[in-house]
Amino acid sequence: MSKIIAVANQKGGVAKTTTSISLASSLVSLGKRVLLIDLDPQGNASRGVRLDIALLSKTIFDVLSKNNDINRLIKRTVMKNLDIVPANLKLASFDSALLGKEATTFLLKNAIQTLKKEYDYIIIDCPPTLGILNANAFAAAHSILIPVQCEYFALEGITQMLGAISNMQNSYNPDLEIEGFVFTMFDPRNKMSIEVSSEIRGLFKEKTFQTTIPRNILLPEAASKGIPITVYKPKSKSSLAYLALARELLDKEQQKLL
Repeated sequence: MSKIIAVANQKGGVAKTTTSISLASSLVSLGKRVLLIDLDPQGNASRGVRLDIALLSKTIFDVLSKNNDINRLIKRTVMKNLDIVPANLKLASFDSALLGKEATTFLLKNAIQTLKKEYDYIIIDCPPTLGILNANAFAAAHSILIPVQCEYFALEGITQMLGAISNMQNSYNPDLEIEGFVFTMFDPRNKMSIEVSSEIRGLFKEKTFQTTIPRNILLPEAASKGIPITVYKPKSKSSLAYLALARELLDKEQQKLL
């Protein structure tokens, strides 16, 4: 059965999509079968694996709003064993498409039921909001991975995320867990990075990954070419960092089984 992880932070610019793609591709490098679900209307996760989202006739929007079979929308990527359910700007009209409908929180959860035996991991790239799309992701997920950029307002964003997760646990998904916080675009020479990361580790020690993702120009460069960093520059610091993050995640899963 698949482990379903939503990668989410309502604050934009924290390398959420980069983390979704890079973690997914790193898990594939470690022998796992992974499905990436693009739940962001910007479609950056889809573009990040070389899909031309302007040419897509059907996307995750059609699964959620029109009950299309998700199996028919799965696309292969440049990496074997990494598949994607794409998104484009049609998804921005999702809220209005649901007007008058009931039980809208479980649309994604219901749609992916048939996929759980096909993949080891399902990674959901969430939009930088806390609306109905994120609610669908949180209702479907086993856990939430939260990328954090170590800046002044990071803790405020974390507080909002924790509130949304708590609401979901109380209302729809009592088993939802925090997979962990991962520091992205991390610069150890930056005083703010050190101070904010230390404060977050102090508050959420057991829920903070030891692995940090360094700031690196190769990450946006890889995204612009539609190639995961683990394929584009597998020996780069960023690629090795995401591989270490994937290993840490797998190690945590093993520890739970002991």
